Amino acid sequence: MFAQQMSEMLTPNTFESFRVYSLDTIARLREALELVDEVKRARVPPATLTPIYSELVWSFSKDAAAKALAADEIDSLLLILKQANVRISDFASHIRMIQKLVTPEYKERLEELILEIFPHQNRRIDLRKLVGFYCSHIINLGYQRKFILELVQNYFFSHPVQRARSATLSKFFREFDGKPKKFIVHAAVTKDLGSYLRGLHYTIRDRTSLTVDQSTVLTLNQNTPNLSMALEFGSEQFDPHGAMTEVFQMLSSQRAIAYLDPHGMRSEWGETMHVARARAKTGSAVTRSDFLVDTAPRKVPSSGNRLRSIRNYARSIATRFDTPSTERLLSSINTAALARTSVNPENQLISFWSAIEVLLSEPREDPRIVHYAALVTPCIALRHTRRQVTAIYDELLVSYRRRFKQLVWRTGAPKSLHAAFAFAQMMFLPEHANLRTDLCNLLSDNPLALHRVWKLHHDYNDVKCANSTIRDHFSRVNWQVHRIYRARNQLVHAGRMPSYLESLILNLAEYFRSSVTTIIGLARANDQPSDIDQIVAEIGIRYEIMRTKLARRPAGSLQITPEDVAMIMDQ
Repeated sequence: MFAQQMSEMLTPNTFESFRVYSLDTIARLREALELVDEVKRARVPPATLTPIYSELVWSFSKDAAAKALAADEIDSLLLILKQANVRISDFASHIRMIQKLVTPEYKERLEELILEIFPHQNRRIDLRKLVGFYCSHIINLGYQRKFILELVQNYFFSHPVQRARSATLSKFFREFDGKPKKFIVHAAVTKDLGSYLRGLHYTIRDRTSLTVDQSTVLTLNQNTPNLSMALEFGSEQFDPHGAMTEVFQMLSSQRAIAYLDPHGMRSEWGETMHVARARAKTGSAVTRSDFLVDTAPRKVPSSGNRLRSIRNYARSIATRFDTPSTERLLSSINTAALARTSVNPENQLISFWSAIEVLLSEPREDPRIVHYAALVTPCIALRHTRRQVTAIYDELLVSYRRRFKQLVWRTGAPKSLHAAFAFAQMMFLPEHANLRTDLCNLLSDNPLALHRVWKLHHDYNDVKCANSTIRDHFSRVNWQVHRIYRARNQLVHAGRMPSYLESLILNLAEYFRSSVTTIIGLARANDQPSDIDQIVAEIGIRYEIMRTKLARRPAGSLQITPEDVAMIMDQ
């Protein structure tokens, strides 16, 4: 279960709600102090602190390690945050105090709690929370996502293991000792780029002088005939992927500098590099993989003809909106496409956020981020349940195929209904309890799948649970949208790249895609060409209507009905 959760959280194409947290509690405390400083300098309005307050309350309620290390101090802060007007100085003082108490032992306490909980099958939700904070923490320390995934694979999946033991987990945890290692990186470069770098006192070698191990790795590059020289670069990082990333960023910066010359130069290198520990005789091939561009589409039988789906989107964009809205929508999509073609993560985030701003109306009275978050969050959240149910359905269909599909259609749902909607009825409606039992029997050999369907049913067990789940997701998206905007400003105005940038880009890519599809979906229902601003406003209204209906349900009638399922699935 631990290994499955780690793998799922770190895989780039995992559904948004199942991914690793962008920030752990330590990173949130640091972020809060940075924003307090920005507010004190009058660089951002005080309203931007509101989501920070809410998210810290959520983080402390979920993070058992932080509570164990500073329980009284956290309780004192929570009392302050309940006040109508929070004094920024008191808030900052509490944050610094908690930071001093929690930071030194945070990683070790998380590991202790995971070791304590993971043998207990009835504490899977607690385990997932701890794994989420732990995974986020080591990423924010500086370990690369791909390196962690490789370790998970090597420790838990590369050879038959019936069940992970405490000793295995303890050994796995020791891989993340927080101590930088010295690496030597060799990267194949063009002759022009090599000569240029040699003039800047970088070590450049002829490819023929490399060891067999180094030369074999560099010949894996498809453009190897153009790369006659090799850069030798010393790096201090936590893992080989971090060392390779440092070299890639350095080469990208030098190529950008070359553009200052009107004629430029041929700046090309191989994305597969040889990385070895400083005194090691052999190393390994480390290839830069773009988590956004290189993610292959899933081959899911239930998803139908993707070509037809894309064609339907194109037709709707061209015919379902008035002319100004069509131009804005296409401009937004074109701007987002720049992120798909860029290899630079900073450009990816900036492009996606610019696409969001083009998609939405201009702010008039509210601060920019408050305005944009208020508009885009309902567009993301309205169909979240639908996307979540579909994601789980698709994963189960890949593994269990005919047996799972037959089980879903035993609900008696009409065949004209999409199978994922029939699956939602099976999971949410009380009359299908026997089918859920059969599903658990089918998934008995897969702890993560069992937990996933149990959690789905638990979150939508009745109207009260559904309302709480939908509200909590809305809050998390709102916090993340604010964070994305702050990260974008850091990149644009200060050139600072946060450690959690990759997570933000993955989430923002999904946020943009889900917003656009929701907007197009609502426009399809209109007979006349739609105005995009009106559509966005109507999405916000529909979301509030759904939340109001769920919140006002009488206590005596909280069971989920077919009408409720249709509403929360935006059917």
